Amino acid sequence: QSRLTHTDFLNLSGNDPSAAFARAPVAACGNAGPIYAYNAAFEASRIRELADRHPKLAVPLLALLDRMVDLLPIARNRYYHHSQQGSWSIKAVLPAAVPELAYEQLDGVKDGSMAMEAYVEAIRSETPEVRRLEIHQQLLAYCRLDTFALVRLWQLLSGRNETPLRDSD
Repeated sequence: QSRLTHTDFLNLSGNDPSAAFARAPVAACGNAGPIYAYNAAFEASRIRELADRHPKLAVPLLALLDRMVDLLPIARNRYYHHSQQGSWSIKAVLPAAVPELAYEQLDGVKDGSMAMEAYVEAIRSETPEVRRLEIHQQLLAYCRLDTFALVRLWQLLSGRNETPLRDSD
């Protein structure tokens, strides 16, 4: 059985984190193997924006695009549950496909809009440090669930039933 490793990047300093953020996926993804995404067009757009903003990192960033595997069209072709109510958002597919994983069970940040609002609150200079730490933990928990959701969805769509060991952090 393999071990699932989650790597994250979160900078709540309020300073421009984009250069360090641009280096993060290059380091985390290495030089070979597939990179799974759900709605890869969105992820690819963000990578292209980072490459435009940081030309010295453009070659390794853009190399990631050739390795992306989009699970959204695979899900559309291989899975549907009436509880999705016509939605192909991962937030609709996940509870139908992998009911043991639920964003509603998270404390605080439960979706992308809430994540953006929490991030803005956290980087404000007037936000108390206690609150910033709380937001930091909530954002990391949300991102970990997003990663694990993608893994479990990939397992379902590829016909693999094994559950990888989760990293505790």
